[in-house]
Amino acid sequence: MIDFSKCPCIYWSDSTKISYLQRRIIVYSIMYYEHDESCVSDAYYDSLSRQLVALQRACDPAEFRKSTYYYAMYDFDGSTGFDIPSRLTKYDREYLTNIAYHVHKSWKEHTSLKERKEQINAGVKGFRE
Repeated sequence: MIDFSKCPCIYWSDSTKISYLQRRIIVYSIMYYEHDESCVSDAYYDSLSRQLVALQRACDPAEFRKSTYYYAMYDFDGSTGFDIPSRLTKYDREYLTNIAYHVHKSWKEHTSLKERKEQINAGVKGFRE
């Protein structure tokens, strides 16, 4: 979950907060559904999804429509993100796929295999190393 009560986020509009969460969810969806890899646990992805859905519902509809990826996530309910990348414009898809690649690459370079397994499986019942 993202804490928007700290700088610089405290100054962001609702549409900026929504856009930020949308971008993160899209990047994680690209990693998971298109590249079969992830750098976040399912529990973390779910918490971001719940936060986004709550923010989208709580804000003014006009403010929600101003969000960057509204056109692709207007009906996002947090249950899945498998179809989000296919809804993106060509430009946004290339841009966010590039971000996904670099985030994942950096994560793999800066964490050990053991740390990656622990992070991905955080909160999974019955997980043993």
